[in-house]
Amino acid sequence: MKNTKKYLKKIAAELMLASMMTVQISTFALADTQTPVVEITDYGPIGASTTEDNSASLVPSGENAAAGTETGSSTTVTVTGSTAGNSYSETAIGAGSAQTSAITGTEGTASTVDTTVPSTSAAIVTDTSTGSAGSGQASTAAVSASAGTSAATGTEAGTSADSAAATAMNGTNFFQTTGGNSFLQTTLTAHPEVNANFAILVDADSNLVVAEKNSESKMYPASMTKVMTLLVACEHITNLSDEVEITSDIVQYVNDNDASNCGFKAGEKVTVQDLLYGLILPSGADAALALVRYIAGSEEQFVNLMNQKAQELGISATTHYTNSTGLYNDNHYTTAKDMALVMKYAAANPYASAILSTRSYTTKPNNKRSTGLTFSNLFLKRIDSQSTGGTALMAKTGYVSKAGNCAVSCFTGASGKHYILVTGKTSGAWNVVYAHRDLYKTYGK
Repeated sequence: MKNTKKYLKKIAAELMLASMMTVQISTFALADTQTPVVEITDYGPIGASTTEDNSASLVPSGENAAAGTETGSSTTVTVTGSTAGNSYSETAIGAGSAQTSAITGTEGTASTVDTTVPSTSAAIVTDTSTGSAGSGQASTAAVSASAGTSAATGTEAGTSADSAAATAMNGTNFFQTTGGNSFLQTTLTAHPEVNANFAILVDADSNLVVAEKNSESKMYPASMTKVMTLLVACEHITNLSDEVEITSDIVQYVNDNDASNCGFKAGEKVTVQDLLYGLILPSGADAALALVRYIAGSEEQFVNLMNQKAQELGISATTHYTNSTGLYNDNHYTTAKDMALVMKYAAANPYASAILSTRSYTTKPNNKRSTGLTFSNLFLKRIDSQSTGGTALMAKTGYVSKAGNCAVSCFTGASGKHYILVTGKTSGAWNVVYAHRDLYKTYGK
């Protein structure tokens, strides 16, 4: 049991490090290619394209370009060095209000990573641990607590792997899952007008419903489903470096269903880690199918695990899954209240929270491509450009015609309180962002 926990902590640490880094391929080795960038569209599938600057895609129609384009100063994190043996790096994320990250030029091609970090108190701390004496060493970067200042670098060696991993895991467990599996409405619960048929805002620290609209009514979750897919997957993975082949029937399934995808090719061998990020950031159905087959042998068997998890969380009477991707099925449903609970458990999982909080990620080169694909969580980038009164921590969107545009997000208010917000059945991806912005700004103190 002790070794298992230690290994799980190692995986958590690797995921958190990956959430800070994009893969940089040497221009000496691969000077002939650019990094394809995958973005979420408002409706339907996601395609891969090569771009020099995708910031314009963040600007909503009819809005001031400056409000949607990500520019300005940022904190830079540079991680270099090498590891050997069982040496590894962990990341801990602290609390505080965040500054808007700056992303300029081609994502995934720079040797530095621009990240959204707290502007007060400890932000992101990268700690390198050595499992045994002399097993490896690495150069680490620490983020300055003051906004806009560059990070100082340094090297730590010989520290306890267990204590460092514990620090990392404590930092990523944003929400604790104690206090039962239910959110309580009170006389103080607000019932605001919001551009959504279904909505719920909960104080995740107290399990109290702050605001709601039809939060216990049946709704279709669309790709918000993938939060449960991610949670179940993260509870079953054993090796992030395992490679999974994208089969031709997966590509065909994506094409036949006009499903959002990562742009993986038939025969492409993709690591489990890349599949996890591909599942959430570009909402890839191809990543989902490859991942669930790797874990459970078939999507049907994996869906059984999802429904077992729903039963474990006490929501099986009002939540049921028929697939891992969120494609419409009348028997594939949830409620806003149930979706908030699933997100709370995902946010408390160190692996899942690392992925859900990542703005951009670049996959590793593989047998089918010489450079990786860069994925982006467009909802987080969009809400970063809005005034919310706090910090958006993580998010997952969804869209099918029956569900409309929907999203679930996590947020830290100015007081340090943690919130989860779910909205469903809205028209327009930017309207979802505005609904979350307005509800957080009004009630997320």
